[in-house]
Amino acid sequence: MHLKKYITISLILLWSAGVFAQTGESDIATQVDLEEVVVSSTKETNELKTLPGSISFITPRMMEDRKIISIVDLSAVIPNFFVPNYGSKMSTPVYIRGIGERSTGQAVGLYVDNMPYLDKSVFNFDFLDVQRIEVLRGPQGTLYGRNAMGGIVNIFTHSPLDYERTRLTLTAGNYGLFRANASVSKKIGKIAGISLSGYYDGNNGFFVNQYDGKRADRLRSGGGRFCLDVKPAEKWTVQLMTNYDYSDQEAFPYGIHADGDIAEPDYNSPGKYTRRVTGSNINMEYKNDRITFTSSTAFQHFADDMDMDVDYRPQSYFYLNQKQKETNWTQEFAVKSNTQKNYQWSFGAFGFSNNLRTGVVTTMGKTGIDSIMQPALDEATKDNPRAPSLVATDDEIPIPGTFKTPAYGGALFHQSTCNSLFIEGLSLTAGIRLDYEKTELDYNTSMSANIDAVMAGRVIGSQAAGTALAGSGSMSFTEWLPKVALKYEFDKNRYIYFSAAKGYKAGGYNIQMFADIVQDIVMEKKQNVDPIPKESPDEILAQTAYKPEYSWNYELGFKGKLVKDKLYAEAAVFYVDVKDVQVTQFVKSGQGRLLKNAGRAESAGFDLGVTAYLIEGLTLSANYGYVHAILKDYGTDDVDYSENYIPFVPQNTFSLNAGYRRRFRSNRILDRFNVQAQYNGAGKIYWTEANDTSQDFYGLLNLKAGVSKGIFSLNIWTRNTLNTCYATFCFESASFEPTTRKPPIELAQKGAPFQIGVDLTVSF
Repeated sequence: MHLKKYITISLILLWSAGVFAQTGESDIATQVDLEEVVVSSTKETNELKTLPGSISFITPRMMEDRKIISIVDLSAVIPNFFVPNYGSKMSTPVYIRGIGERSTGQAVGLYVDNMPYLDKSVFNFDFLDVQRIEVLRGPQGTLYGRNAMGGIVNIFTHSPLDYERTRLTLTAGNYGLFRANASVSKKIGKIAGISLSGYYDGNNGFFVNQYDGKRADRLRSGGGRFCLDVKPAEKWTVQLMTNYDYSDQEAFPYGIHADGDIAEPDYNSPGKYTRRVTGSNINMEYKNDRITFTSSTAFQHFADDMDMDVDYRPQSYFYLNQKQKETNWTQEFAVKSNTQKNYQWSFGAFGFSNNLRTGVVTTMGKTGIDSIMQPALDEATKDNPRAPSLVATDDEIPIPGTFKTPAYGGALFHQSTCNSLFIEGLSLTAGIRLDYEKTELDYNTSMSANIDAVMAGRVIGSQAAGTALAGSGSMSFTEWLPKVALKYEFDKNRYIYFSAAKGYKAGGYNIQMFADIVQDIVMEKKQNVDPIPKESPDEILAQTAYKPEYSWNYELGFKGKLVKDKLYAEAAVFYVDVKDVQVTQFVKSGQGRLLKNAGRAESAGFDLGVTAYLIEGLTLSANYGYVHAILKDYGTDDVDYSENYIPFVPQNTFSLNAGYRRRFRSNRILDRFNVQAQYNGAGKIYWTEANDTSQDFYGLLNLKAGVSKGIFSLNIWTRNTLNTCYATFCFESASFEPTTRKPPIELAQKGAPFQIGVDLTVSF
C-alpha cells in the first residue's frame, strides 16, 4: 500500500467527519478530559475496581500523556509487564511476572472488544478510539481459558452511543516520522451510533545495513476501524465492528553483540515483513434487573510474508522466506447475575477454530554449501583413499516446506462470588473451567542436493542426495482450571485479598526445526539416489512435539486510598510454581527456534504502584515490579541450568511519571498547559539459559510539553531523551563453520535512539 492510498483514506475520513458534523441531529459534545472511564465486565462477578487480583487500568489521558499507541508502549508502565522489540511486528511476546513466550504460542491473552487475538503475530497494532485498557496480572484461565497463564490484556473502544467527537492528530519527528490519526464518532437518531477511524504511521528507520547502505528498519503501516452500535430495544444492545491493519517494514536489524557494544546490521539478504489483518465481531447484550446475557462472535484473518537473512552476515549461509495465512472463528456466550444480592454468579461457554497454514523455504547459499555441506562430504571419504571425492555442485539448495497446524476447542466455565460471608466486608470468589483443545500437524517438506563423484580431476558420476518428509498427526488436551480468591474490605476504598489459580499453556508442534531435521537426514544418507525416500511420520511427530505448561499462582495483595483524594496505593506479592515450563531454543544450525519442556520453574516477586495528587493539577505516580524467575529443574546432556534465571525476563521494571496540568480561565492566548516527564526502566535481563550474557538495568527518559486553545492542541515530545544505548533482544547464532570449531556469535537488536517530534491535534 502506497502513501497516496493512505492520504486518500485520511481525506475520506476527514470528509466523512465534515458530513457528520453538518448533518447530525445534535451538536457534537466537546470532550477534553477523558480520565473517568466506565468499568464493567461481561463475565466477572466482582466489580473490576475492587477485583481480588492485580489489575491496572490505562485511561485515554494516560495514553495521550505517555504516548501509548500500541501494546509495546505498555512496557514498564505497568509493574512486571514487559514487551521487548524483536525487530518486527511478527513476534510480540508479552511477559508478565516472569511468564511469557517469545516463539511459538503465547502465555498472555489479548482481547479487543471481547474478540480474542489467538496469535501474537497480530498483537502489535496501533490503537484506535480506545476507551480503556485493562491489564490483569496472574492466571485468568477460569474466565479466559488456555494461554492466559500470565494474564490478560483487555482493550475496549468507545461506543458512539456514549461518545461523540471528531478528531485529527498529525505527528512529525526525526528519522522521517510521520503519523496521521483521524476519527469521527456520531449518533444517528436515538437508537444508533457510528464511528469511523483510520491511521497512517511511517518512519525511515533508525539503523543502516552496512552491506548496502540502506535503512534496515523502515516502517510503513496503516489501518482503519468501523463500528456500528444499535440499541433496538431498551434492554438490547448490538455492536458490529470491523477493522483492517496493514504493515510493511524492513525488519530484523540485528548486529553483532560483543563486549557490551552492538554493531550496526551487516547482512546481504533482505530482512522484510509485511502483514495484513482483517477482523470483524458482533457483540450482543441483553440486560435487565436480574441478569446480563452476552454473545460475542468474532472472525479474524491475517496473511503475512517474511524474508530473513538467517545468519545475519554478509556471507550467503542461509536465508528464509515464510508466509503465513490464518483464519480464526470464536464464539462465546455468557450470562451473569445483575442484582444487588450478596451472591453473584456467572456461567459461560466458549468455542474456537484456528486454521493456520505456513509455507517456508529455507535456502542454503553458496557460502553455507562450501562451509557446511562440503566439509561433511569430505569427512565421508577421508578414510578411503580409493573412493572418489564427493563435490556439492549447487549454488544454492532450497528446503521447501508446507505446514498446516489447525486447532479447535471449547470450554465451559462458572464463577461465583459470596459477599458478606460470615462478617461484613468478607467475600469469597471461586470458579472453574473445563477446557478442551485439539491441535494437528500436517507437514510436507523436502531437500535435494546434487553431488558429483570426482576422481583424478574428472567427474565419473553424479547423484542426488535428499529426502522428503510428509505426514500428519494430532494431540488433544483436556484441563480443569480452578481459581479461588478471598477478599476483605476495610471500607469501600481499601481492601486486602488472597488468591490461588491454576494456569495452562497448550502444547503443540515445532515447525521451525524441520529444516534442521531434513539436513540431518540428507547428511546421513548421502549415497541415496532418486527416488527420494520418505521418513517415518511417527518419529518426526515425536521429535517436533512439545507438551503443555502448567502453573499455580498464589497472590496476596492490598489496594486502596491511603489519604483521601491524595494518595492511592496497590501492592501484591506472588509466587508461581511452573511445571513442564516451555523454553525457547535455537536449533543447532541457527536456522530456527523450537520449544521444549524443561522441568520446573519458579517465579516470585511483588508489584507496587503509588499515585499521589499533591496540589491541583500535579500528579505523581510510580510503579515498580520485581521478579525472581529461575529454572528449578532443567538441564541438557552436557550442562545443568537449574537455579539459573529464566531468559528474556527483566528482574526489575520501573516507571516514574510526573505530570502537571493547568487551566487558564480568562487567558486570551491559552486554555490549558501541560508538561509530562516519565522515566521507564527494565533489567537485568539474561539472554540465555546459561546466563552468560545479559542486559543490565537501563532507563529511558521521555518528556512532553503542550498547550491548548479552543479546538487546537500542540505538543512537543522526546523519547529516550538521554540517548541511552541498550539491547532489547539478544540471542546466540551458530558460527556456521563447524570445521573451525568457532563458538556461537551473539546478535542483538538495539533499542531506538533519541527521538523528538511534535503533535498537532484538532478536536470538535
